[in-house]
Amino acid sequence: MAFSYTDPDAWRIAMNVTEATLTMDTPRKLRLLDKVPEVIGSFFLRPSGGLAGFSLRLPLSSRRAVPPVLVWESANLELGEPATLRLGEQEVSSAVSVVCAEIPGEHPYVKIVLETEFPSKALLLPSTWWRRPGTVRLRLFSELHSAEKATGTPGS
Repeated sequence: MAFSYTDPDAWRIAMNVTEATLTMDTPRKLRLLDKVPEVIGSFFLRPSGGLAGFSLRLPLSSRRAVPPVLVWESANLELGEPATLRLGEQEVSSAVSVVCAEIPGEHPYVKIVLETEFPSKALLLPSTWWRRPGTVRLRLFSELHSAEKATGTPGS
């Protein structure tokens, strides 16, 4: 069964497999800075199935009552435009690498992997994460499943 990319109600983000991480290369190893506990947002697909853009809110781990939220957005991925990352009033633009592939089968889905890098000082991330300046890598993995499979309705 094929699903239409043009029908926005046909696809749902599979939250159970969605994961975002922030890492930094250190002299000895790759250091995990944060595994984002929740991803909120949308992906925008072209009728051809390509990823046109995204708008994501990534609440960061924090001891504060209201955790800081990293906003990651891009509207024209096919044109190679950089993504914007915002944390409070700080903002940085950064190139984003994209993998968007339809996975065929009895229950087809769309696999999405996004990755970007930016200087740690660019967003003034919580100082408890950093011992020295460096490059931060933000990586997100997600899947879009048919609405029928995501909601468990007959035919999934």
